[in-house]
Order: sequence, then structure tokens, then C-alpha cells
Amino acid sequence: MSLLLTFINRAVESGIIWKLLNILPIISKLLLVISIGIIFGFVPMDGSFRNTYISENALMPNQAYSQFRETEWNIVRGFRNEISDLKIWNLDIRNRIVRNWLDDFGLETDLFQTDYDSAFNNGIKSEVLYGILNGQRCDGTEAMLIAAPWYNSENNYNVGGVSVAVALTKFFTNWPVWSKNIILVIPETPGYDLRAWVESYHEDLKLTGGSIETAIILDYAMDSDSFDHLDVEYIGLNGGLPNLDIINTAIHVAENEGVKVSINGMQSFSKPSHEFSNRLQHIAVGLQKMALAGLEPLKGHEAFSGWRIQALTLKAIGHGGNSDITTFGRIPEAVTRSVNNLLEKFHQSFFFYLLLSPKLFVSIANYIPAAILLSVSYAAMSIDAIVQTGFLTSNDKMINIQTIEAFVLYLLSMVVSLLYRQFITLIKNRNLSIEQQGKFIMVLQVFFVFTSYKVYKPKKTTKILMQSIAFMHFSLALTLLLALNFGLCFGMGVLAYPMALAVDKNISKIRQRILLLVSNPFIAIFFMYSFTQDRWSWNLFNVMVSSWDNMSCWTWPVVSCSWLTSWILIVLSCNGEQESVNKEPKSIKQE
Repeated sequence: MSLLLTFINRAVESGIIWKLLNILPIISKLLLVISIGIIFGFVPMDGSFRNTYISENALMPNQAYSQFRETEWNIVRGFRNEISDLKIWNLDIRNRIVRNWLDDFGLETDLFQTDYDSAFNNGIKSEVLYGILNGQRCDGTEAMLIAAPWYNSENNYNVGGVSVAVALTKFFTNWPVWSKNIILVIPETPGYDLRAWVESYHEDLKLTGGSIETAIILDYAMDSDSFDHLDVEYIGLNGGLPNLDIINTAIHVAENEGVKVSINGMQSFSKPSHEFSNRLQHIAVGLQKMALAGLEPLKGHEAFSGWRIQALTLKAIGHGGNSDITTFGRIPEAVTRSVNNLLEKFHQSFFFYLLLSPKLFVSIANYIPAAILLSVSYAAMSIDAIVQTGFLTSNDKMINIQTIEAFVLYLLSMVVSLLYRQFITLIKNRNLSIEQQGKFIMVLQVFFVFTSYKVYKPKKTTKILMQSIAFMHFSLALTLLLALNFGLCFGMGVLAYPMALAVDKNISKIRQRILLLVSNPFIAIFFMYSFTQDRWSWNLFNVMVSSWDNMSCWTWPVVSCSWLTSWILIVLSCNGEQESVNKEPKSIKQE
């Protein structure tokens, strides 16, 4: 301890501390570059990742011979023909016909009425059909869930998925091995309808089957007897990820059945996993989906986020491949039988990871330093602003009228950020199209940047204090978020950094305003989201609000309470006069 104090004293006496404080903006930029380099340079590099493996030995995938084979072909085809004919009927008629089938199988069934209007049948409320198969060897405290929505995330009729789900349920009734209940859920869509059912299941639903351990959503939206490959979607809301064991089990089972597997829509089997570019693309897509979870079309597994349910979506892609529809059914069968072996919840494997391919992953210890460095880079900008005030080298009181003014403006910025939700709801109720609403919000950001100086111009000290508060607020927000939702934390930190460049004293006003526009949360997220969707997504802001209201997706409150608050403060501070402050004390200069 004494050695450390000696080192610090010598550093202060030599002036190194003040020299470092003088280059804090450069250090901040360097930390940003290092952070990006870690994610897109170090993480996909050889030696940073590992092969996936199954930690929980009790799962034992493929130890038992899968029975859902060609003997069930005619049953699946029969259900598929019947379900295909039901497409022309309303939702309530389809549900009642399928409910009769499930009753005949011996399941306890019920219909759950949601508060949402049916997306495909005007004039009726959406409802969810579900049934519970009681395991012969269980006490009713645990359950495994299989869901197949009538329509998938692309609004295609999920005829194959519902057919396989019903046929599997009938097949499961003949097996006396179940130590957990099996729940079959058939919502109209995989989004709000399924989420409403999950919430009700954990709150006030009368017919329940115990704590849900796993949820598998089946998406086979075609009449084809065969498919090309299987896509596994697993990223939930708010950065939530299922236990890596459940993903490894599904991939292991699929590959054992001779099915090609991709993750997050990336056809990784078409490129060797040893290619650096392939791993880099998987990281970029994984972070994008983690950051935009809840804003993109919902696949189904997102509905189970927040209840420690290990959920994933299995989607059949392509027509006329080497794998038939019964092969698709064997995958959820084998996964269900593996989970049936567990005596406790998933806990052995990782809950924080990034997949670089279906068979490669990197743990949190390798990528979390990138988010930490991003947070520190904004903290460095905050400390730099504090140094500019001169409080560290003078005897002036830190609590004065300028400090109070900066803090009051910080509170007002927070209030405005919170009221933005009501503002978007207000314009949504006007007679404006979705495109007009989106354009109006974008124009409002531009208007604020170029006209706010006419309303308020802070004094020199107030301006610098506002910047210090804004950067520290954003740094703390990133610190709180980095472990909960790494994708959103990293995306916000990188996209918002232009506002740190905008406070440079030597920058021109027009360049400063451009940097402020680029770093605006709504503008930055809009262009990023539109780029990933290959179209102008003017409904993004309504989707953000509705996802918070209906799916408990944190993206809207996180962006508005952290990023938007800091951005408003930075914009107001940039309206003040430029200041040139000497950071080093006179004694250091004389030396």
C-alpha cells in the first residue's frame, strides 16, 4: 500500500497526472477504437472462441432412438391436409376443430381470450388454444412447452408447423416416460398473442401444468414434404439468452438427423467456420438482433423472456431438400425427451455468450471488456469537462448558481425524455399515416438542433457542467446495461459517440450540428434499423413504444432515459460560447 502511495505522489509531483488530464479526449477516442477492435478483431480471431459442448450430462441427446419416423408420415400428412383446408375459416372455428382433436387425444384444453384484435379476422378478438398432456411420472410441478402459431413472423400460414405440433402431441400420448407435463400452445401469431398467454399463465390462468422449463416454437410455413435446412433463432428480449445447453442440444440432434443448421438466418453451413469473415458476420448479426430484439418481427421465443424459460424457434427453410417433415418433427421430439431427463433447472452451461457459428461460441469474459471500455470512454469525457471548469485547481465553491442551473437542466432533460412516449402516442392518435408520423419525429429532431440556441444559451461554466453531467449519466447507463443487454449497450455506445466529438472547442458550428444530428438516438436507430430491414421503417417509433407496452421490451425506456437525456443536454450545451481553459495549475507550467 505504501508503495502505491509513493508512486501516486511521485506521479502528482512530476505532473504526469495533469498531462494525462490534458489528453483525456484523445484517450476517450482511443478507448472507442480499442472497444470496436475487441469485438470485430479479437473475438472472431483464432484462440478467442471455443467449440460448443453440452455441459449437462443428463440431457444425453440422441442416446435414445427417435421414434417419430416414417411410421408417422401418414398421420402428419392427414393433419396437414385438414389444417390446410382450415385456412379459409375464422380463427375461432379453426381453434374449436383442433381443440376437439386434442380432447380426443386426452389433453386438458382451454381457450384464452386476449385483448388484441385478430390480425387476420376482422371483428373478433384473438384467442390462444392450449392443451396440457399430464405426464404419467410427474407431480405436475414442471412442464415442457411446444408452440406452433397459425401464422409465423412473416404472416405466412404455418400449416406444417401446426401439423407437426398436433401430430407430435398425439404421438406423445402413447409414451409413458414423461416426468414433466407437456403443453401445446397454438396462438394466432407468435408476438403479442403468445406473450399475453405467457403472462396470464404466470398470473391468473386457471388451467396450468407447472413451471415451464423449455419452450420450442415450430415454424414450417409451407406445404412441401421436405425442406432444405433448419434455422435456429434464440435471442430473446432485453438481452436475454437461453442456456447454451438447449441450443447445443437442438443443433446436435438436427445434425445427427442429417439436417443442415443455421443460426439467426445466417447460412453458416455454406461457408467453413474457420473463415474469419464468416465468424465476423455472425458476431455482427448476433449483436444487431440482440440490440433490436422486440423491434424486429417476433419469431415466438421472445414471448417467454423474463421467466427463466429456455426458449428457441425452429424454422424450416427452403423447399425440396433432403430432409422431410417427419425429420423436422424428430428434432423437437428428441429435444423434449432430453429435457425430460433433467431433475433440475438449466444451470450448468452459459447464459451469457455470443455464437460465432452453430458449433463455435465465445463466453462473456472475452467480449465484456469492449462494453467496459466504451463506458470508460464517456467517463473520460465527463472528467475532462470537470477539469475544464477549473474546480480542481481553484478554491471556488463547487455548489453555486451555475452548478444548480446545470443540475436543473439535467432534471428537465430527463422529464422531457420521459414525456416523449406520451408525445408519440399523441401524434399516433392524429389523422396521420405511419410514414407521416415517422417523418414528423425526424423533422422535430432537426428543428431542435438548429433552433434550440434561440431559446437558451448557457454560460461558460454551466455549459461545461452540462457536458460533464451528460457524459457521466450516459457512462453510468452503459455500465448498468453492459451485462444485461450487451448488444444494446455496445450499439448505443458506438452510435452515440459523435456527440462526444461535437463538444470539441475547435470544431465549426455546421460540423458540430451535423455530429449532433448523427448522434441523435431516433435518427441513429432509424437509419440502423432501416438498413437491417432493407426498407424505410417509418413505424419504428410506434413499434418501440408498443413493444414496451405489450412485450415489456426495455429498448424504449433505456434509449429515452439514458441516450436521449444526455443528447438533449449536449445539444443545449453546444449553444453556449466557446471556452478555452488552461487545465494545468500555474506551478506545473512554471516547472
